[in-house]
Amino acid sequence: MPYELGAFPWLGVLVAAVASFALGGVWFAVLFAKPYARALGRENNPAEKPAAIFLVGPFVCGLVVATTAAIVMPLLHIDSAQGAAALGALVGLGYLGSTALNVAINPNMPRPLLYALVNVPYFFLSSIAIHVILVLLR
Repeated sequence: MPYELGAFPWLGVLVAAVASFALGGVWFAVLFAKPYARALGRENNPAEKPAAIFLVGPFVCGLVVATTAAIVMPLLHIDSAQGAAALGALVGLGYLGSTALNVAINPNMPRPLLYALVNVPYFFLSSIAIHVILVLLR
């Protein structure tokens, strides 16, 4: 492991996870709320308060992504904001974005391409933010 005991950047991981969660809240509830609802086939459903899993789940996932990035970045000798942004873009598009597209293209998704168009850019930007925050708060 690239960290000595107690040297893991937990503050950076927490800040990165909160940033990813906040971006998701703005992205899906404000900026793209209508297209996201349409992609899910719920554009005519009344707004309702989300269950706890829909809030806790994305935060935990952001925490896992940030923790993973904090482990991988030193192994790849990523120590600049530019390098972190490049890795974040690669991970955001290559892993997270392609997974979001894979989730979208199933028979239960009413509008798969719209779903991907809303989700992939979020994961791309969120991943860049996570990686850059980690290198800035190391």
